[in-house]
Amino acid sequence: MANKEKTGQRAHHLIDTKFAARELRSLGEKELGYLAEVMRGETLSNYISESSMTRRFEDAFAKRVGAKKAMAKNAAMSGLVEAVSVSGAGPGFEVICDPIVHFGGLAAIYFNAVPRFADVKRDTYNMDPESLLANITPLSKAVIVTHMWGQSAEIETIRDICREKGLFLIEDCAHCVGSTWNGRHVGTFGQLGVFSFQEFKQLSTGDGGMTVTTDEKLFEQMRGAWWFSGESPKFVYINYRMNEVTAAVGLAQLEKVDRIVEGTYNKTLAILDKAIEGCEWIRPRTVPRQAKMAGYWWACTWEGDKGGLSYEKFKALEEELDIGLRFGFNFYPAYEFPFFRESTAYRTQPDCPVRCPFYTSKSNYRYTWGLTPVTEELMQRLITVNLIFLSIPAAEKMAEGIRQLIKRMEK
Repeated sequence: MANKEKTGQRAHHLIDTKFAARELRSLGEKELGYLAEVMRGETLSNYISESSMTRRFEDAFAKRVGAKKAMAKNAAMSGLVEAVSVSGAGPGFEVICDPIVHFGGLAAIYFNAVPRFADVKRDTYNMDPESLLANITPLSKAVIVTHMWGQSAEIETIRDICREKGLFLIEDCAHCVGSTWNGRHVGTFGQLGVFSFQEFKQLSTGDGGMTVTTDEKLFEQMRGAWWFSGESPKFVYINYRMNEVTAAVGLAQLEKVDRIVEGTYNKTLAILDKAIEGCEWIRPRTVPRQAKMAGYWWACTWEGDKGGLSYEKFKALEEELDIGLRFGFNFYPAYEFPFFRESTAYRTQPDCPVRCPFYTSKSNYRYTWGLTPVTEELMQRLITVNLIFLSIPAAEKMAEGIRQLIKRMEK
């Protein structure tokens, strides 16, 4: 574990604060201006007025991604949980997720639904539609598809599968401000799309998120679920709204985000891609022709063992050169972690949700090694860099280190 922590800590060591204010996200006069508007107003709550800062942020974000409606949240995780609640998933039902990150599975567990994990494609790291199709059962209620690290999954195919099978489609767009598929922004293909504004995202409010939809009837259903005073909500729902102060920062950041993504994150992504160009034993991530990727994390895979090269030597040389690469990402698929395997989420009911009687009487599904073989093999091979606080000069320095590393391995 110590080595894993060390690798993660070194991942940001090349941040150059001299360049960061000019190239990366910044807080300044625009944010202060919107915050002053809030402070001169009558409330910090977000739905007192149709012209509230939150409404302005929601409307502007919906317009930016091409959705009809948007709902500002205190976090993207809250948005995912709320999406599960309105999907109808609950005890005895499955929510199909991808296993590189655990957030979809975690959202399902909030409502006692069972996370069922579909595999990913080896070259894109996104959900494999064929694996999704193979995992659909009579108990399946919803799908949470992650657009991983700024790149759209094969969302049109996944949407069509969900429509055919009657599944509620939730898009996890936490990494994806600016990501499109066939020219259409991700988050607008399923019933709901959820974006993250946490500190390490392309658009940041410190913490926060946005749920978008093209279904106005669903929007009214969700808004009506918590817009009550002294009464019970219409159905079980989680009310995690954004406040006016956070929305003020978000609105200002939204006005800058395209320039930041195009001017910095996409450039640092290209710089690192260029560093491994021509190397036969480091495989770049495949970007389908339909996808426009937004810089978030850079990723590639180690393939040197197929040519007789040592991965351990590669890691040792990388540490010696102090480049700042991260190896293995989370090392294991989500279902291998104790939270899922040991049902630690429910202390009073330790067999829920995976082994609860509502589910086991209908299914033999278990979390076992071999459940998603592509992901299991891929996780060990992933080499990644978080681009959010990586300046262009720092990326160029890192790229030169990668080139030196490749030369030393090939001697």
